[in-house]
Amino acid sequence: MLWSQTLIPTMKESPSDAEIPSHQFMLRAGLIRQLMAGVYTYLPLGLRALKKAEQIVREEMDLAGASELLMPCLHPVSLWERTGRFDDFGSVLISFQVSRRENQTHLALGPTHEEVITDLMASQISSYRQLPLTLYQIQTKFRNEERPRFGVLRTSEFIMKDAYSFDVSIEGLDRSYEAMYEAYGRILHRCGLSFLPVEAESGPIGGDASHEFMVPSDNGEDQVLHCESCGYAANRERAEVGKISHKSGPTSEDDLIETVDTPGTKTIDQVCELLGCTSDQMIKTLIYRADDRTIAVLVRGDHEANDDSRSYRCTCRFCRSNWYPVRSDR
Repeated sequence: MLWSQTLIPTMKESPSDAEIPSHQFMLRAGLIRQLMAGVYTYLPLGLRALKKAEQIVREEMDLAGASELLMPCLHPVSLWERTGRFDDFGSVLISFQVSRRENQTHLALGPTHEEVITDLMASQISSYRQLPLTLYQIQTKFRNEERPRFGVLRTSEFIMKDAYSFDVSIEGLDRSYEAMYEAYGRILHRCGLSFLPVEAESGPIGGDASHEFMVPSDNGEDQVLHCESCGYAANRERAEVGKISHKSGPTSEDDLIETVDTPGTKTIDQVCELLGCTSDQMIKTLIYRADDRTIAVLVRGDHEANDDSRSYRCTCRFCRSNWYPVRSDR
């Protein structure tokens, strides 16, 4: 490939809206150009790099026993309504009406493909003898990202590898999950990245267990908590606090409960400053509206309530004080 015969528009200076080094380098080296917020064109050099990354992913997924297919980006909304995830995704799901003859058809651009792959398998798998089976694709995804930023890291249109396993038992599911877990580690290792697998929230995807492979960075919007003593690591949204020892009750007259006015204080920090205490000695009340009911959640002052929490057992009960935050990019 000759430079004079391709498009490599390099830049001497970094654009003011390029916040992080990866975004700046990709723009200055002529790998990408922005069409609009959250949407980018991959130029010839950027596409070559993208294809190399895709090839690593394909080789490792094939090695793990998965087979590649390609599913459509355009989905009937009725498929999403059937699973109940049309409401779960809310405005993140890009949906629209199109006219077909005299009818209006409600369609969506796929942010993920669980609905499509399960509909396919339901019609094509007729016996357990056809299982186990793991299928994957490398496909364009669409999400109505309200705050696109960080270059190609947080966009409305992006390329993603997604894999789906089908098994006849929980034991088979665990084996398939482990195969994907190991494949992701090999992919990141071949890309030369230092990474940390962490427990994560499944969100609208669902499921009882989920992991994210984080690359520690000075930039990003996710925080992970990692215990160097026992190896426990979790996304901040998913991390749990272990058992805490409490006093059995007041030990003196100084510990008895009394009513104290706290005028003009709206936050835990303001209340602590007024009372001369620390946030871990306080309890805060959070009010939620859920299923047409008003719910009050009481948590320790220095803790945060997880809106999407599930009942998992913490594996780091005795060394949570050693957790430390790491800024990470997905």
